Amino acid sequence: MKRSLALTSLLLSAGLVSTSARSAEDVHADQVTAFNEMGILSFKDVTGSPQDIERLVALSADEQGASIYRIVNMEETPRKDTWHVEAIIYS
Repeated sequence: MKRSLALTSLLLSAGLVSTSARSAEDVHADQVTAFNEMGILSFKDVTGSPQDIERLVALSADEQGASIYRIVNMEETPRKDTWHVEAIIYS
């Protein structure tokens, strides 16, 4: 998982991966009632902007075959631009 996360982060930061064709979408809690929970994505000490982190979650949700995801926790660590994030993915 670390290698995949590092590679995805590198490709995102280099602009070599685009999320415009992604199928997984971020939703609010009240929108998930018709979907089945698939699992939880958890990333720690990921560097980037909040938008970079959301793109990483979206790409990871797509890789898992999810149609939607919901970020339930995203917090910046004491190190600037470093984040911990958890998201629930749904089919």
